[in-house]
Amino acid sequence: MLTGKTGGKLLIAGLLGWLLAGCSPMAITGAPDVNKAAFGAKKRFAVVSIASLKTFQGERSMADTFKSADQIAGANTQPLLNKLQPKIIAALDKSPQFTLVPESRVLTHRAYRSLAEDERVVKVLFITADMNVANNYRYYSEPQKYARLAKELGVDGVIGVTVTFGLHTGGGGVNINGLSFGKKSYSATATVGAVAYNQQGEVIWKDTAVREAEPGDSKAVIVIDTTAFTGADFEKFHPSAVEIGAKAVDMLMARFDDTMAGKEVSRVQSYK
Repeated sequence: MLTGKTGGKLLIAGLLGWLLAGCSPMAITGAPDVNKAAFGAKKRFAVVSIASLKTFQGERSMADTFKSADQIAGANTQPLLNKLQPKIIAALDKSPQFTLVPESRVLTHRAYRSLAEDERVVKVLFITADMNVANNYRYYSEPQKYARLAKELGVDGVIGVTVTFGLHTGGGGVNINGLSFGKKSYSATATVGAVAYNQQGEVIWKDTAVREAEPGDSKAVIVIDTTAFTGADFEKFHPSAVEIGAKAVDMLMARFDDTMAGKEVSRVQSYK
């Protein structure tokens, strides 16, 4: 259960990725929640927030267990988010279900620049996690602010996107307190969530998509580590994390399009 601002719905997707990465090849995300009447080719929407959990989730070495994301090479997701940002916008822009206002117009609008952003953290029970925000964007979590932006930008709805990047660990002969020892394999995972609000602050679209890189995907998505006490090399996985993030965004939009077309969309997703 999220505490604090109800706009934390943006982060349910990210926290799913955080908690499930490495635990199961399946995730129960629920079916897309879509108000079909709120969308249409002539409806205008704006993306007002693109954010990610700050930490690239994955197995760490014993020496890095208690370090922050800024102290571990490649563990801060900011560069991943910046590279995924244009892919997110491009995917939403291609949707036949609404017309997307150009990103540059949103980010330079007086209403957007003047509205104070929310604290860049998310809280779930006793866990607090820092957030990264894509280039030139602001972080919003309060439905009232989304509603205000929808009105002042003159659009039918506004969209927030949240991403979690992680590494699934396979193999490992022995597991002690979350650290595995022995030969291991790693693959990048991405969990992408979207939430859209109308001018009344009502949720009109909410969904999550999860993907995990597979052997054969480009850019060395699987690496074998034979050093017993080392964790994942996060920097090595940056290219594949961005690639699988883009695939998760495409899946998110495919689920949205299928829902708008009246097709049944699964509540359970496979990471593969």
